Amino acid sequence: MRVLFLSNFYPPANRGGYAQWCQEVAEGLRNQGHEVLVLTSDHGYVEKQIHDPAWIRRKLKLEMDMISLRNSLLFFTRRKSREKENLIRLQQILEEFMPNAVLIWGMWNLSLSLAALVEKLKPGLVAYYMGDYWPSLPNQFVFYWQAPARNWITGIPKLLLRPIALRILSGEERPVLHFEHVIFPTIFMRDELLRKGLSPKETKIILGAVDTNRYEYRKNESNAQNTESLSLLFVGRLTPEKGVHTAIEALSYLVHQRGYHQIKLIIVGGGEPDYEDYLHRLTRKEKVEHVVTFISAQPKEVMPALYHQADIFLFTSIWPEPFGRVLIEAMASGLVVVGATSGGAVEILVENENALLFSPGDSIGLAMQLVRLIESPSLRRKLREAGRETAIAKFDIQRMTTEIEAYLQKIVTG
Repeated sequence: MRVLFLSNFYPPANRGGYAQWCQEVAEGLRNQGHEVLVLTSDHGYVEKQIHDPAWIRRKLKLEMDMISLRNSLLFFTRRKSREKENLIRLQQILEEFMPNAVLIWGMWNLSLSLAALVEKLKPGLVAYYMGDYWPSLPNQFVFYWQAPARNWITGIPKLLLRPIALRILSGEERPVLHFEHVIFPTIFMRDELLRKGLSPKETKIILGAVDTNRYEYRKNESNAQNTESLSLLFVGRLTPEKGVHTAIEALSYLVHQRGYHQIKLIIVGGGEPDYEDYLHRLTRKEKVEHVVTFISAQPKEVMPALYHQADIFLFTSIWPEPFGRVLIEAMASGLVVVGATSGGAVEILVENENALLFSPGDSIGLAMQLVRLIESPSLRRKLREAGRETAIAKFDIQRMTTEIEAYLQKIVTG
């Protein structure tokens, strides 16, 4: 097959889990003998730092620049011309590459007219891998104009221009997409988007995955003798909906109420500066700053080593995440997972079988599950082994790629 991937982001310019899936599946299909071309945005692209092969084309412009003071001006001067240029580039790629199938990946901050053009020119041959909520979100500029300005320099012109811009946006018709073939990483994600009004003609569940071979399994428990000396790990964006504060509050309970002074927490990630400052203040308020370590977001090549330094992985998301890629990475690495019962995570984690669960935002509930693990090395051993088996059997990237390949072949052959 000749498969065209259309995506807003692509590594290494963006290291998010959804973008990593796109890269891994694209490379997997190439390894299985298919011709692949990726058309993506130039976001984060620096030619001297990123050396792309010929089959990756960073030719598209995002609808709105990320964190730019020029977005107000861009809206009135370059927005429509950007969209037109993107459509021209997409049509040129379609005519040049002549794909048998098109797999539309992330579309957030790209005009939906791109997907509409593909559906028009390749009827019946377009599939979507739906790993986030982009079909249910308004135009990115709607968010921009409704949000308060970050500083006084942009605040005054934004305040003056906001009514005009929102009036323009309200008068524009949203492109209608037919969503003939839609793949979801979890049943939860499918049901959630159906609830939000998505009406696909055909759906398929192909569970998300990771390259489990990257995460070497530790057979020997690091703290078999000293059951109180355990290392907890959080990995992810530092934003309120990720619930990292829940982990800090649970740690405070373990240290000050249960007397587990040797336990420690490692937080890996970056995000909103205000929330990061709040987390640092919270560690001082709870008097646990001596057992909490903050590490900035790391490239995926470094992550296996960080996982191997920990014993227990904390998944504290408050919002309903579509999947939870870090859960599989942790389980494949041999960590015991304690996770919040939110979103797609409930299709990965099973209480007392391959993980322990708690209600989102419930720091005491999280703490009590950690007490169970601290006091029972045998429970840790059982969950660690079962988690590893789950990751390999159900969530390996080779399985995901093979299932997507079969689905695309079915579409191509009609």
